[in-house]
Order: sequence, then C-alpha cells, then structure tokens
Amino acid sequence: MKIFELMWDRYDEYDRKETNVVSLSQQLIEEMVQAIVEEVGPRRIYIFGSCARRSDTADSDVDFLIVEDQRFGPDRNRWSELKRIRKALKPFRVPKDILVYSRDEFEKWEGSINHVVAHAVREGKLLYERR
Repeated sequence: MKIFELMWDRYDEYDRKETNVVSLSQQLIEEMVQAIVEEVGPRRIYIFGSCARRSDTADSDVDFLIVEDQRFGPDRNRWSELKRIRKALKPFRVPKDILVYSRDEFEKWEGSINHVVAHAVREGKLLYERR
C-alpha cells in the first residue's frame, strides 16, 4: 500500500516577509496525512481550500476532507471520530479545519453542485487513497 499519492507539483516554501504567501511544505502535509492514516485508517484524504490552491497566507487554515468506510450513527459518533483525528494532529501547530464523512455520505454528495464534499473533490487535491 502506498501511503501517499500526492497529486500536485512539489510545494514551494515562501518567505512570509516578502509575499505573505505561506504554502505549507509538502513534507508537513505528508506528515499530517500520515498521522491521520495511522489514527483512523481512512479510505481517502483530500486537501482543499487555499492550501490546495497554494494561495494560503499566514492567516489560512488547512482544510482536510476525510472519507472513512464506516457509517456514523448511534454506535459510531462523528464528534468522537473528529476528536481522535484532532488529537493525532495536535503536534502540528497549524490551524486546521477537518471534515469527516462516511463512504456512503461521500458517494451521495460528491456529484452535488453546492455541497462541501463536491467542492473538495472538484477543487481540492486527493492526497491519500487506500487501495
């Protein structure tokens, strides 16, 4: 199993003082993805928003969409899953916005015009996919 299937050109480091653009390094993103994979074993991980566009600034957060196989319901709480993921990412001192969906939810919304899942698929980057 390949852990990372990064589907964009190598991230460049930018100097905060000169451009105010602070694209996170590819290595940092890979380490964050690795932490998520080790904690929850997702089916897919997308990055979207300004980091995916490489237009992030010092005020930007990292937007992750995580797709898991299991459904959420009375026996499996989405909030608890988010807490597990946040705990795994705690060592990374960057602002994060994390969305987690079941595979069924993802498949339901990925073709939508205005759902965040569809937006992440269209405009984001697939960072990880379990085979």
